[in-house]
Amino acid sequence: MGECIPVILCIDVEPDLRRPDPTKAEPWWGFERLYPYLRDLRLRMADASGEVARLNWFWRVDPQVEKMYGAAEWALRRYEAEVAEMVAAGDEHGVHPHAWRWDEALHRWVPDYGNPSWVEHCIVTSFTTFRSVFGKECESVRLGDRYFDDQVRATLDRLGCRFDMTIEPGEKPMRALAASEGYTGLVPDYQSVEMGPYRPRVGCFRERAADRSEGTWIIPLASGVMSEQGLRWRRYLRRRWSSMGAIPAGYGTLRLWEPPELVQPAIEETLQRLARPYLAFAIRSDVLLNPWWGANCRRNLKWLLQQARSRRLVFCTPRESLQALGLPA
Repeated sequence: MGECIPVILCIDVEPDLRRPDPTKAEPWWGFERLYPYLRDLRLRMADASGEVARLNWFWRVDPQVEKMYGAAEWALRRYEAEVAEMVAAGDEHGVHPHAWRWDEALHRWVPDYGNPSWVEHCIVTSFTTFRSVFGKECESVRLGDRYFDDQVRATLDRLGCRFDMTIEPGEKPMRALAASEGYTGLVPDYQSVEMGPYRPRVGCFRERAADRSEGTWIIPLASGVMSEQGLRWRRYLRRRWSSMGAIPAGYGTLRLWEPPELVQPAIEETLQRLARPYLAFAIRSDVLLNPWWGANCRRNLKWLLQQARSRRLVFCTPRESLQALGLPA
């Protein structure tokens, strides 16, 4: 790739609803709408950067999907033609395990992150399903609900995972993403985590291990300092969409579905601040189903394409991003 700034665009491919009716196995309309847009955008990414552009798809193949559709790999089979196109384009595929558990007594879905054995089961199920479909080990993961802890790190190492894209720098700990969901456990504290790929210290995933040459690379998502205008936007958004939790105090993870007035100046600040600049973003597959989120996402991606021409942004996989940053992938 030569001298470039790697950009990792992650897409969480999942049901449109967080708590779908288990008796109604609906198609994933959000993905069906998003895929043609990103397929065409990939061509424009390549044209803007002068390099092959690759996207990163993180599939829900966990117990919630298994209960809903009768098979954890349902989406990979349903959208087999799209998956084949992605593979031919050189895109990365990974898994996006959530810890939703169906509670028979309550007759509802519970995000059971306070149950370590269930969290491990969801991760292992996802990796096993991936291997059964793709015929190879899964190397990339993004856990649902931005959950991560030291047991998760140990599980990923044991499974041979190479790249984790879960961590969201600047985000505060919280009791739940949405109080009404009955979340168990605690959404982790990422305030001390900075951008920059690292292998975590055993026993403390937030800290970098200077002496580790093996194990999962953690690649934190893009984060930046919010302008006052951007913070006003975010305060408004958090009041209206409270499920995203507490407002970072001027520094937080950048989300492409938030207003360009918030996101783009913070991206500029990030690229200027980092000694080895890179960008990493995650979007849900249903992002275009919400007209406002979809419009913001399209505007921010269009702006990134403009930056790709002038700043040599290259849309790539986690492995390619580490290579571009001079790190052992």
